[in-house]
Amino acid sequence: MSSSTPEQPPVTGHPAIDEALAALDLSGPVAEHATGVQQAHAVLQQVLNPTDVPRQ
Repeated sequence: MSSSTPEQPPVTGHPAIDEALAALDLSGPVAEHATGVQQAHAVLQQVLNPTDVPRQ
């Protein structure tokens, strides 16, 4: 299926995740996607498993 408009990233409601997904550019050769995917993955890990939360 071909479209003349680029697909919009999903909106999660979490600003950091939404920003990371919006910055992810999957156009072009697949070999060039690794850095962007790694950066988005790092944001997801930080949001879902924050390390700076004090434990009680």
